[in-house]
Amino acid sequence: MDLSLATSYDASPEEVFAMITDITFQEQVFERLRAESYDIEVGDAGDDLAVRFHWQTRPAEVPVVARRFVGPTIELAQNKVWHRAEVNGARQADVDAEVTGVPVKVTGTTRIVPEGRGTTQAFELQVTAASVPVVGRGLEQVVADAVRIRLENKFEVAWRWLSGSL
Repeated sequence: MDLSLATSYDASPEEVFAMITDITFQEQVFERLRAESYDIEVGDAGDDLAVRFHWQTRPAEVPVVARRFVGPTIELAQNKVWHRAEVNGARQADVDAEVTGVPVKVTGTTRIVPEGRGTTQAFELQVTAASVPVVGRGLEQVVADAVRIRLENKFEVAWRWLSGSL
């Protein structure tokens, strides 16, 4: 299942990158989500910067066929490896995530790209549950919904953060 989301910020790519790699910013995102628990790490990965999240949340609506796989909560481990900035400040990160105890993976990329006087951040993700043929689509939908909700909340926190109202 493909998941694409994008938003624009009134800030430079450098400001957006500094924000999304700031632990305090990420904590604000998880607080807004009312995540049951979370852990955030930001650190060097050679020439790149790695951002790791481990978080637990309740799924919005779990289809009956997926409940025995997911349970009452979804626990995700996510890694983003941000590569060096291009000359114009654009950056790309490889995204790799998995759901603990559930055969679902999330892979793809996110990019921050200058656009006029601002910056666009776009996510191109794939959610796959290949090893569960009968209920795989239901599991993919549950995980895609959880990821979409996190990203939409992240965008809202980011707009407030960059405007100085947070």
